[in-house]
Amino acid sequence: MRHIKSIFRRLGAFIILYTCLSSISYGQRNESVLFKAMQDEMDRTKKELTLPDAPSTYFVGYTVAENTYLSVSSSLGTITYTKESPRERVHSVNLYVGDSQFSSDYSYTDNGINLNFFTTRDDNYDQLRRNFWQTSDVAYKFAVEVYKSKKNAVKTATISEEEKALPDMLPLTGTVVSTPAIPEFNLNKKAYQELANKLSVIFEKYPSVFGSSVEIGGIQTVYYYLTTEGTKIKEPAGYVSIVIKGSVRNDLGQVVEDKKAIYAKSFDKLPAESQLIASVASFAERLSTLAKAPNIHEYYLGPVLFEESASAKIFADNLIDPSGIVAFRQPFQVMASVARAENVGDAKNVKPLEDRIGKKVIDNRLNVQNRTDLTEYEGMSLIGNYTLDAQGVVPVKEIKLVENGILKSLLSSRVPTKKVKASTGSLRFGVIPRSITKAVAPGTLIVSAPEGASSSELKSQLIKAAVEEGLDYAYIVRTFADETDQYLYKVSVKDGSETLVTGAEISPIQFIKLKRVLGVSKDEMAFNYLYKGSIPTSIIAPKSVLIEDIEIMNKPMNVQKESPLIAK
Repeated sequence: MRHIKSIFRRLGAFIILYTCLSSISYGQRNESVLFKAMQDEMDRTKKELTLPDAPSTYFVGYTVAENTYLSVSSSLGTITYTKESPRERVHSVNLYVGDSQFSSDYSYTDNGINLNFFTTRDDNYDQLRRNFWQTSDVAYKFAVEVYKSKKNAVKTATISEEEKALPDMLPLTGTVVSTPAIPEFNLNKKAYQELANKLSVIFEKYPSVFGSSVEIGGIQTVYYYLTTEGTKIKEPAGYVSIVIKGSVRNDLGQVVEDKKAIYAKSFDKLPAESQLIASVASFAERLSTLAKAPNIHEYYLGPVLFEESASAKIFADNLIDPSGIVAFRQPFQVMASVARAENVGDAKNVKPLEDRIGKKVIDNRLNVQNRTDLTEYEGMSLIGNYTLDAQGVVPVKEIKLVENGILKSLLSSRVPTKKVKASTGSLRFGVIPRSITKAVAPGTLIVSAPEGASSSELKSQLIKAAVEEGLDYAYIVRTFADETDQYLYKVSVKDGSETLVTGAEISPIQFIKLKRVLGVSKDEMAFNYLYKGSIPTSIIAPKSVLIEDIEIMNKPMNVQKESPLIAK
C-alpha cells in the first residue's frame, strides 16, 4: 500500500511539474507566434503595398498592447462595484511613406493613424496576420493621402526655412531586441476587495460624511513593439490606485466634495495598511471640518504659499508640458479620407522653451533633472520608472534639464527640432484599457532647491509679504481641487493662525510665475500622477513654494437641501 501511495505521490508531482513546464513553454510559444505574425505581415506590407504614382513605404512599426485590469469600490465596509477585465489586445500601426527626411509623419506624436484596433486574444497565426493586414492596408492608403496633403501644407506653413528643412525622424544609434519575462501583476480580486472594505468602513465613525467610497484599481499593459528597423521589444506599464471620495453638507446646505488619490507601481508596493488607514482617517476628519468651514466672499490678490501636493502640481503642470521641458515640433494640419487625421489645432497655443536654452526660465534657486530608474523615494513607490521607451530607445537614466534656473536641455523622442538632435528615450507608453497612448514625458522629474528655506521660514515670509502689501491675511493652499470643491487656509498676519475656508477658485498659475518666486523650500516630497490621464509619472518637488500676485475668487457652491425622513 505504501508503495502504491509513493507511486501516486510521484505521479502527482510529475503532473504538476509537467503542467508548469507546459505553461512556461506555452507562454513562450504564444509570444513567438505573435511576433512572427507581426514580422511576416510587416515584411509583406513594406514589399507589396503600393499604389500608382505613390511614394514607397520606408518605415513600419507595429504596437500590440495586451491589457488586464481590476477595479473594486467599497462604501462603509461593503463592496458596491467590481469590474474584472479579461486579457484584451489592441494594436496600432505606424506606417510612413517617403523617407526619413520628408515623410507622411505630420503630427510628430508617433500616434500612427490615430486609431486602435482590437486584436484576437488567441495566438492564432492566421488570425493575427489578418488583423495586421487589415490595419496595414488602411495605414498605407492613409499615409499616401497624408504625404500629398503635407506637401501642400508645408508650402503655406508659417515656420522658418530651417524648420522646414529638418528631417522627420532621427536614425537609431542601434537597434534593441528585448523580450524579458514580465513578473506577474497582482490582480487578486479578494485582496483588493478586503483592503477596500477595511478602508471604507472607517467612514462609519464620521456621520457627517456621506457618499463616501474607496475605489482600488489595478491595471497593467504589456506592450509588444516591432519595426522594420529591427527593433523588437516587450515593455510593461502599469500601476495601482486608491481613490478616496466623500462629501459633507454645511449649514447653508452647500455640498462640499473632496477626493484623494494614492498611486503605487503595484498592489504589493502600496503603503502599509496602517498608513492607508491613517490616510483615510485624516481625509475624513478634514472633510468633517469642512462642514463648518466658512466660505470666502472677497476677492484676493496677493502672496500665496503652496504646500505639499499643491506645490508639486504647480511644478508638474508647468514643467511637464510642450511649453515646458518637453521638446516640441510644430505639426502640420492635413486632410485624409481613408481615416481621421489627428487634430493638431491646439499646437498653435504651444510656446516651446527651445529658443531659451542657455537662458533663465525659472527661479535661479531651482534645479531640474529627470531620472528613469528611480523606483522609490523615502519608502514611497514611484510609478514613473521604465526600461525602454515607446520607440525602443534606451532612455537616458539621468539628465540635467535646468541648473540654477538656466535651461540646459529638453526631453525628446526621435523627432528632431532646431536645437534637439538626439532622442533622450522619453516617448512614454500610457496605460488605458483598450487603447494605445504615447507621449513625451519624464520618468521621475526632480525639482530641487538646495539653498531654499524651511517650511516654517516660508510661512513667516508669507506673512511678511502680506503685511508689506497692507493685507490683513494671506492664504495657504495644500491641495488643488480635482473635480471637487477648492478649500484653503486663511492665515492671520497678526498671529499666524490658520482658518480652513472653502468656496474658492484659484486663478491658473502660469509658467512665468516660476521665473521669480518669493520663496521655495529645500525640503522635498514625492507625488505620483498620470500625465495626460494615462502616462505613469512621478515628481519629487519642493514641499513649499511662495508665489506673489495670485488671484483667489469666490466660487458659488452647489446647494442641496437634506431630504426629510418620511415616516411610515
